[in-house]
Amino acid sequence: MDVRARMLEAVRSAYVKYREYGSRSTEKTKVLHGWVIQELMELLGDGYSVVGQTPQGGKEVRVHGKYYPKKVDVAIFRNDTILGVVSIKFVNSNYRQNKYNYFEQQLGETSNLRRNNIVFGHIFLLTQPIPHRKRSGEIKKFEKVDSSVVNLYASLANDYGQSHVPDVQCLGVFRLDESAEKILRFCTKSDLPNVSSQMFEQLRSRLGINRFFERMVKEVEAKHLQASDSEID
Repeated sequence: MDVRARMLEAVRSAYVKYREYGSRSTEKTKVLHGWVIQELMELLGDGYSVVGQTPQGGKEVRVHGKYYPKKVDVAIFRNDTILGVVSIKFVNSNYRQNKYNYFEQQLGETSNLRRNNIVFGHIFLLTQPIPHRKRSGEIKKFEKVDSSVVNLYASLANDYGQSHVPDVQCLGVFRLDESAEKILRFCTKSDLPNVSSQMFEQLRSRLGINRFFERMVKEVEAKHLQASDSEID
C-alpha cells in the first residue's frame, strides 16, 4: 500500500468519525493526525520524535510562535528541539462561505510559526461535492469544487520562500457519495468537471501528498543541520 492509498484509508476513517460524532468532536482529527505521524516517523527515522493527538492517545502540542503560542496538530522534534509542524484541515461542509476565512487563518498560522524558524506543512482536505448544511445538520445543497479553489493554493505555492507561505502544502480532494455520505476515492479529472486540466495537474503533482512528505522530510532535515551548524559556530 502506497502513501496515497494510506491517505485514502485515513480520510475514509476520519469521515466515518465525523458522521458518527459530529463536527465538534476531535475523533475525526485524531485519525488524520495518527496517519501523518506514522508516515513521518517512518520517513525521518531514528533521532526524531513526532507527536500529536491520535486515537491511541497523546495530546496537542503547545508551540511558541513568533507572535503568540499555538497548539498544533503534529510536531516534529529532535533532541527536544522543535523543527517542524504539520497542520491538517478537513472541511466537511459549508466551504464556500468560509473559503477565504480558512485561507487567511492559514496565512496567519504559517507566518507565526515560520517566523520562529519552524518548518510548516499544511494539508487541506475537501470532498467533491461539499455538503452545505443547515444548523439542524440537514443538507441544503451540494457545492462543487472548481478551478478557483485549486488556484488559491497553487498561487500560494508560487510564493514559496515568503514568511506567510507554508514550506510545503497538500490539497486533497475526495469523491463523496452524496446518497450514502461516504468517501469513495481520490477525485479523478472526470469527478472535477469544473477544474481545468492545468489545475488538476497542479492538484496531482505540486499539491500532491507524495511531494508533501518528500519535501517535508527534506525541510526538517535541513533545519536540523542548520541548527547543528549554528551550535558549532
